[in-house]
Amino acid sequence: MRASVVAFFVFTGSWLFAQQHDSVPDSTQRKGFIHRMFFDTTAHSGLFAIPLLYYTPDTRWAYGAMGVYYFHVGGPSARLSYAKLLVDYTQNKQLDVWSSWNIFLKEERWLIKGEARYRNFPDRFYGIGNQTTPEMVERYTYDLLSMKILGLKRIRKGMFAGADYQVLYMYKMKVAEGGILDTAGVTGVGGGLNSGFGLVFVSDQRDNVVNARTGYFFEVSSYYYRPAFGSDFNYTTLNMTFNKYIPVYKSNVVAFNSVVNLNFGNPTFITMSQAGGDDILRGYAKNRFRDHNFVGAQTEYRFKIWKRFGGTVFAGAGDVFRDPKDVSWNTVKYSYGAGLRYMVNRKERLNIRLDYGIGRGSSSFYIMITEAF
Repeated sequence: MRASVVAFFVFTGSWLFAQQHDSVPDSTQRKGFIHRMFFDTTAHSGLFAIPLLYYTPDTRWAYGAMGVYYFHVGGPSARLSYAKLLVDYTQNKQLDVWSSWNIFLKEERWLIKGEARYRNFPDRFYGIGNQTTPEMVERYTYDLLSMKILGLKRIRKGMFAGADYQVLYMYKMKVAEGGILDTAGVTGVGGGLNSGFGLVFVSDQRDNVVNARTGYFFEVSSYYYRPAFGSDFNYTTLNMTFNKYIPVYKSNVVAFNSVVNLNFGNPTFITMSQAGGDDILRGYAKNRFRDHNFVGAQTEYRFKIWKRFGGTVFAGAGDVFRDPKDVSWNTVKYSYGAGLRYMVNRKERLNIRLDYGIGRGSSSFYIMITEAF
């Protein structure tokens, strides 16, 4: 791993709390229409939290915690719901608070998804396009507030359609004097509000939303950022994700993932498509390559090692681009690596994952809760 991204995590403890709630049909009926419509109190729930400590040149020492609260509110026929939270604070007085949730309501008639984030963090900009070099790096800082609220109605089993609202506000932008961001008129360099509505279709046929062994997941969405919605920017995004899970020898799984992110119009440099991160093209920093569009795919073999321990090997490829003709074999980003898994909850198959990914001239460690896809 490059020295610029050297990091390590120290686990000082973990907790798993679980509780059961008895079904009380009579009292549930008295709780009113909203409760009867959406919730079923027969549930298992638990909280898993991990303190973390790490060091990077950008942050110096940083500490915080990440965790998952998992639960059922939709009755025995509904799959596991969860909410994730990560908070960290650094010696450089940088703060990142990020929460996301995926909630199946009564009998999976509705699916509520969303995320909220506050970020005050320095970042790196290498330019736009798939042929930027490490020497082009420049630093910038900004504050960010974002919210995503998605409501989906079940069409039939595992199939949902609905609407989404996304808002992202960038402020207190500070860029390097004389750099690309300062002189090239890059969209969004002065901050501003991204506000857009979207349409979403999801077909989720996975047997488990946090660690699937069979089935598939397909999602397509389109978002419209317009001044009419309060946005300072005018552009449209089209996104598609397809995952497939095939059980093989014993409890092992072959998993496939493909992602398409397309932007039309004039998106901000922060909201442009990016290659890399903890979910696809592991081994590249998420900010290393960015442009209007991204297309990528990966495959992963997940296997059991011993008791609660498992492992994985993975490989993938993809690239960012403005026009398809910008992509060539010389620019395509490849990624491969391996990881360890520890199952903190056998019933729900909830894993901690530790991955090491290698890319073209870069590599990175990742430690997260739940699988990459």
